[in-house]
Amino acid sequence: MFSVRRTLGLLNPFRPILQAPGVQRDGTFSRGDLLFLGLVSAVGFAVGLRGVSHYGYIGQDFIFHRGEILSFAGSSAYERVDPPGLYWLGSVIRSLVGPARYLEAIALAFLILNTAALWIIYGFLWKSISSLQLRYAAAAFATFIPFRVIHSIVLASDAFTLPGFALVAFFTLRLFGNPRSILSWAGMSLSLSAGLLCKYTFVGLLPPVALLVAIAIWRRVPRGQRLPWIGIGVLAVTLPTGVAALQLIVGANENSYHFTRKPWLPKDLPPAMRWSDILLLKKNDLRLLSAPDYYGGALYGFRAYSYIGLLHVSSFTDVLECFQPPKTKSTDWNTTTVDPIARDRSPLSQALQTVAVRWCVVYSALAIAGTLFCVVLSGLALALGRALLADAAVVLTALATGFFLPVFLSLHELTNPYVSGYWLPRLILPALTVFFTLGFVLLDLGCQHLELLRRSPKRLSWLFCGFTLAACLLFIGFLS
Repeated sequence: MFSVRRTLGLLNPFRPILQAPGVQRDGTFSRGDLLFLGLVSAVGFAVGLRGVSHYGYIGQDFIFHRGEILSFAGSSAYERVDPPGLYWLGSVIRSLVGPARYLEAIALAFLILNTAALWIIYGFLWKSISSLQLRYAAAAFATFIPFRVIHSIVLASDAFTLPGFALVAFFTLRLFGNPRSILSWAGMSLSLSAGLLCKYTFVGLLPPVALLVAIAIWRRVPRGQRLPWIGIGVLAVTLPTGVAALQLIVGANENSYHFTRKPWLPKDLPPAMRWSDILLLKKNDLRLLSAPDYYGGALYGFRAYSYIGLLHVSSFTDVLECFQPPKTKSTDWNTTTVDPIARDRSPLSQALQTVAVRWCVVYSALAIAGTLFCVVLSGLALALGRALLADAAVVLTALATGFFLPVFLSLHELTNPYVSGYWLPRLILPALTVFFTLGFVLLDLGCQHLELLRRSPKRLSWLFCGFTLAACLLFIGFLS
């Protein structure tokens, strides 16, 4: 039988870590923090602009998305792959700036949105991590990690996911601390609804958001005052739920790609990507340490590599060459019929990417360990009502897990997830960004443990911060 006392007893080996003082932090930026974050953000923005100059907005399915923008006339596109958010914004920008530079303008709008979203993520990191050095390292890593930089400008609905996720997380955290804020309820409901109009994967945020706000009302609102706030909460969650349901109905009626059996495996066939391919490493993954590109390395090969290995190499290199200079001198992308365009990866870029994919093995390992640890701690914190982890880390963990699961659980149900690229990190962009930062949260808890044992972790923290900043320089090197 479930017992709170028994569960707490299981935590005894971790008690020195979990009882570290000051688990909740205000997340206020000091003048030095603002200077560092401003510099990091500015450099990240400059790298994005460099990507735009290399036509980095031309990625997978560019011709399809460009065609949808050009043909969009205010109607839905549910018979296609994505909701209409991307095509609506693209058509508006094209009508404002004209047909000559609308692609660059869309990429610039994406870049501005993602740069702003990072400041919300910085706030979460400051509330989740106590060590100054690890805060700086985590912020720089989240800013420059290649898959996030690349897909902050690529013409696809993935560019909306981090801004939408960050807004939902911001308002959910406010509600988790104070569920009696009408503005926070409105912000959460509207931002989640907007996210669903841009990317179907936002539906994964509905369960964790509902759970977090329900727990907040139960614990932070006096018993006699709960009923009206429960009603407000139901209304706030109903709006995005209704948006998701409406899209499901419209998509089914219009024979949408995702609502037909086209991408899904027939029930009588074995899965193309097995659970062993998803959860376990393969000997062949060692070849990924040479940083192959998508086509030259045949990363789409049937069961050639593990899902973990594919995520690693595509997170820390430019596998689709989006930020590499194109071979063709033509810039009339409105008439191009080649998708994707041919690009050059210079010997220097190849060397830097090879070093990066090897250098960052430690971050993939930390991401797995930190995510699993934070999922367990967050679950216990929510179930037991104990401050085992900062509220910001609990909210980030819950929402990132919710965003990740729809893609993760569908991998073994798809007809051909390898060729279709369902393993690419762009599909889980905000979740994967959070998972990498949770590795720093785990390190911070370890540092707090060392402090309780009267051992100074500052030297190790500074070393790891320097190690991380060196990785960021590698990223900047081959992305610019």
